[in-house]
Amino acid sequence: MVCIYILTTSNQNIYKRANTDRGRSISTQQRAEVHQLLTKLESLCPLSKPARDPRMEGNWIVEYTDAPPPSNGQLIFKGIAKQVINLQNKRYRNELYVGGSGIDQDENAWLSAILDARWEEWDGKYLDESGSVSEEEDIGGTTWKVDFESITLSLFQRPLFTQQFKSGTSRTWRMSYLDDDTRIVRAGKTGRGEDDWIFYMRRGA
Repeated sequence: MVCIYILTTSNQNIYKRANTDRGRSISTQQRAEVHQLLTKLESLCPLSKPARDPRMEGNWIVEYTDAPPPSNGQLIFKGIAKQVINLQNKRYRNELYVGGSGIDQDENAWLSAILDARWEEWDGKYLDESGSVSEEEDIGGTTWKVDFESITLSLFQRPLFTQQFKSGTSRTWRMSYLDDDTRIVRAGKTGRGEDDWIFYMRRGA
């Protein structure tokens, strides 16, 4: 069950509940409604440069996304997707757990996949080398360029294999909303808005 809260200027909580299975099972109408609410929440972001805010640090659980597997928490079997950000070392992990326990369902999972990566502030140059955003915009304050390094698949906490990514396998992360407990990211292949996937996350334990 995804529950998206918006605090309006009149201090009224607007929320949308939809049984979307983290975005994996959702009707076209439901998806449109959820995206409308997410866009509203993005417009209320209290930060002009969320990518530089210290609250980016830590564990984030994906509650909704329109991205395909495995980014949506499905690796053959359905599980949960998690992001772990280390600001000091400019590192992060995308983690996927199937059959896990605990508050975030990420403990003692029988199947897991861990993607290791590094990040840096995006310079605004499109990743397909077709141009760039306006030089006047401080794009690094909202957007990271992330470089995938390796992915490790484990069964019953035992690593099965690790695969290295080809050099230059990169994405952009635009942080469109951030507060103490909630984060929205629009992740794209080029940096252009038309190829973005949206991720709505809550802070993990």
